[in-house]
Amino acid sequence: MISFALSEEQEIACTAAAEFARSELAPGARAIDEAGALSAAALESVWRLGIVQTVADGAEALPEQPTVLNALLLEELAYGDAAVAVALAGPLGFAKAIAEQGSPRQKQDTLPLFAGDSPRLAAIAHLDAGWFQGAGKPTRAERVAGGYRLVGAKALVPLAAQCSQFLVLAECERERAAYVVAADADGVKIAASKGTLGLRALAMADVTFENVVVPETARLGEAEGADVQRIVDLSRVALSAILSGLARAVYDYALPYTKARVVHGEAIAKKQAVAFKLADMHIATQAMRWMGLRAAAELDVATTATRNARLAQRYAADQGMRIADEGVQLFGGHGFVRDLPLEMWYRHARSLSVLDGLIGA
Repeated sequence: MISFALSEEQEIACTAAAEFARSELAPGARAIDEAGALSAAALESVWRLGIVQTVADGAEALPEQPTVLNALLLEELAYGDAAVAVALAGPLGFAKAIAEQGSPRQKQDTLPLFAGDSPRLAAIAHLDAGWFQGAGKPTRAERVAGGYRLVGAKALVPLAAQCSQFLVLAECERERAAYVVAADADGVKIAASKGTLGLRALAMADVTFENVVVPETARLGEAEGADVQRIVDLSRVALSAILSGLARAVYDYALPYTKARVVHGEAIAKKQAVAFKLADMHIATQAMRWMGLRAAAELDVATTATRNARLAQRYAADQGMRIADEGVQLFGGHGFVRDLPLEMWYRHARSLSVLDGLIGA
């Protein structure tokens, strides 16, 4: 018999994250979006939840179904503010890649940096830059004396200017590999953020690698290498979870309004067109959640879950946009004004739909 019930440990963790998201993140979401910057206070407060530290601290026993738990926590955080959830998912995915696939030396040198009480940012640099940087020219690594030379550009890296390290996915000798690159390494150029439609607090920017030479020890897994597809699959699960949390926020905000809004003597929720819309939004939100959690559960017992992770991410991207749009429409003209969070959620959903492979769970 298949059970979708959460374990006691998962319930406790999700409850704590949900309370934090509603009391701490949601009230400040508009302010950091308007400012176009993630405040140090917001970052420190979410860091205190200990989600990244649990992954980075190898001395602690991992929780049951760690990927599922991380996905559940990211969903709850995104319910409060998707931008903060993405900000945390960056170092979370980086630390998890090192913890799971790093060499003993890489784990010893890197993970303690993310196990402390002070926030430390990092990102997975996966998405190759667009046509303006040269279409069809993926980031490449070539062997040189004592290491590798990286050439290429990555796009839309969250909080790039504040990251201490990047996990750069590149093609090397017809195989995909990952490299740990310090943000201050020679040849690493971080462009100024030009602003994005949504997730403005993340100050996403392009990162260019101009003949960046790294030692052999920088390759994830060193001589054994790493399964890059697992890193991408974990990222897609994280995106699915964050979009699910955002979709839930839209639905939970719209439902009571449609029950209270009376037109021609009747609540609009009782009108067939609106009722069917709400039903479709609820069904899609639940489908997003369970598709993402299925892929997460698969990644907890298998190396990769490429098909299910990709399906979950694509479905969440499409339905997240539709649900955000429906939320705006249900509020009519009020949905377009900044007094309500709906237009911000719509912009976040559009931005999340293009962030394939940048974060992790």
